[in-house]
Amino acid sequence: MIFVTIAICLFFVFAGLTCSKNNPFAPSVLTGLLWFVTLLLFLIVDHQLPPLSTSFFITLSCWVFSLCVSSLLTQSATYRQDKYNDPSKMIRNLYLILSILSFPALLQFANTALVGGGSGNWALDLRLAALGKGSGFKETYGGWQTLIWPVSYMLELLCFKKKEWWRLAIALFIYGAFGVVTMSKMVFLSIFLYTGCILFFKNIIRLKHVALSAIPLVLMFAVLQMVRHSSQFSSVTSSFFRTYLLGNMSSFDTLSPCTAHHWGENTFRLFYAIPYKLGMTDVEPVDAILPWIQTPLITNTYTGMYPFYVDFGLLGVILFALILGALYGWTFKKAQSGSNFNILIYAVFSHIIITQYVADMLFTNTAGYLKMILLLLVPFYVTKNNLLVCKEKVVSFLKF
Repeated sequence: MIFVTIAICLFFVFAGLTCSKNNPFAPSVLTGLLWFVTLLLFLIVDHQLPPLSTSFFITLSCWVFSLCVSSLLTQSATYRQDKYNDPSKMIRNLYLILSILSFPALLQFANTALVGGGSGNWALDLRLAALGKGSGFKETYGGWQTLIWPVSYMLELLCFKKKEWWRLAIALFIYGAFGVVTMSKMVFLSIFLYTGCILFFKNIIRLKHVALSAIPLVLMFAVLQMVRHSSQFSSVTSSFFRTYLLGNMSSFDTLSPCTAHHWGENTFRLFYAIPYKLGMTDVEPVDAILPWIQTPLITNTYTGMYPFYVDFGLLGVILFALILGALYGWTFKKAQSGSNFNILIYAVFSHIIITQYVADMLFTNTAGYLKMILLLLVPFYVTKNNLLVCKEKVVSFLKF
């Protein structure tokens, strides 16, 4: 059964490349390639995990097929081009200033984590502090600045000019420093995907550049893991593949369909969280940090199919794969047509698509992504509605 699923994944890789003019960031290409690689590694790597069940392969095949077909259909349609396509420089300036002003807080956090850490490993101390583990620490991923930093970086990359190279350098330095301070592979993955996606859609890099740059990224992940755990490179590499690439499929195999306590509590977590915070209901939202299991490995990640499978079973997996595929395909086509706003939005979606092998990001973190999209929308909205132009006219009139 695994070979059938691999064949389906490989088919959509080539179908996606053909239908998207060899764009490696097409939803079907990213999805098919991701699962093709992970399944292939499951076959050839000595991971000591139990064989995957037939149920898993059926579920994954339905997920990949539905998402890819849906994305290919929506990206084949024709959409109206955006009339206003440039973000406001005034808003870009504001975001960059806010990034710079918030940067000292990151340095203060790093200093506190290193001084107060007790593991004897500076990298592990930083990582534990970033996760909110340890006395006096709160998780660093919830602050407004963690949204401003990537948004500012993407906008500066999109609008890069040689004369203003320093703007991009500052934005990249701050966002990269966030990855170093938190010892987060996800941050570096997002930098890689945002950069690759934006530059590819702007016709600055080609397919070979994307493929070659993925090699140092994987090596960086291994180095981060090695530094954090003070382990040998060989053991870290084995642990990395087992935990981050292969174990999620095995942990999914421990799930049972339709076992949620409340209807759609994982998929529609946001709609449980808001009424609960307002005191309108006693039903608590499920924790975004999923429950840990000990066998077949210690983990709490179950692939991106988790909320739909646990809430609604196989039909839920198919339905939401169709919905997500349509969303990704529509945004991809708008980005491919030259819409700068949709290039940025699809860069964010590319990160969600790639991390589906770990967990669902979009539905679990709906509020965070809505805020991020809103921040990306503001500079384009300002330009479209000539808001700053109107302000300048008022000022000129008053001066007169």
